[in-house]
Amino acid sequence: MELAFLKPQQIPVALAALQSVAHGNGRLTDSERVLLELVAEIHGTRLDLDAIPAPHPASLAALIDDPHQRKRLVQMAVVMAMVDGDVAPAQERAVRAIADALEVDEASLKVLHNVVNDSHLLTRVHMMRRIMGRFVGEARELEGMSGVRKFVSPLFLGGGDDPELAWRYKQLGLLPEGTLGRAYWEFCTSRRFGLPGEPGGLPERMVFHDFGHVLSGYDTDPQGEIQQGAFQAGFIRTDGFSFLLFVIIQFHLGIKVTPIAEAQTGLFDVRKVIRAAERGAACRDDLSARWDHWAWVELPVEEARARLSIPPLQA
Repeated sequence: MELAFLKPQQIPVALAALQSVAHGNGRLTDSERVLLELVAEIHGTRLDLDAIPAPHPASLAALIDDPHQRKRLVQMAVVMAMVDGDVAPAQERAVRAIADALEVDEASLKVLHNVVNDSHLLTRVHMMRRIMGRFVGEARELEGMSGVRKFVSPLFLGGGDDPELAWRYKQLGLLPEGTLGRAYWEFCTSRRFGLPGEPGGLPERMVFHDFGHVLSGYDTDPQGEIQQGAFQAGFIRTDGFSFLLFVIIQFHLGIKVTPIAEAQTGLFDVRKVIRAAERGAACRDDLSARWDHWAWVELPVEEARARLSIPPLQA
């Protein structure tokens, strides 16, 4: 999920559209201003609020005609509506106006509507369907219903009864210190996380998430998880935005989506989260796309980061 998606001549009208969403709650908050500034910075320009034109749907549609750019702008408008943690109905209407002008039918619009109307159950259902649908579909395609059961059982039924698989992951603790495999083993063991194949462990198809924590350097506390989710959104090439939306809802809006973690509010540090998404977007590989972590476990962590082109945590 790239964040620099606009051409220079498109930036003013795009910022105008995003600012119209921010103004939907009656004022421009600090978080909204920072997000506008970052969108400008990512595209190589500086924000001058006085120079932003008045939003005009016809100009927006005329200047931004590429379907991918249109979709990404609507997604950024959804983020703008949520960034200060208080989503107003007028902000939803502003996002809808942008989507209508660009003729975009984006799934996150339903989620935004549910958030505005305090429909926590529907929010959770739509997000789980969006996030898990891809992985369940892949499991069914590769292994049929047995693959679906292997994927779903550890997540929702407390499953994890594959001793051979678990033993393979336990042996990563025998690798030299500093290697990616050893660091992953230490990451899980120090937090008492189950390994794949153990009760409470992630299904192997989702192990990229914990390897991602090791590679990104983000912790597993709520502040770390929202940044990790953004990092993940960045490297995922197929609907990475759904992961960014998920962590905003779970760790900023306080709507519990996953049964694994408790919901939190107010954790959207705009610069840190957008920086995390940029780091993920710089990653050479999509770690969620059947990335073969076994081919990397014996490499030193720093070498793995360098080969994957992951920028330093502090920059």
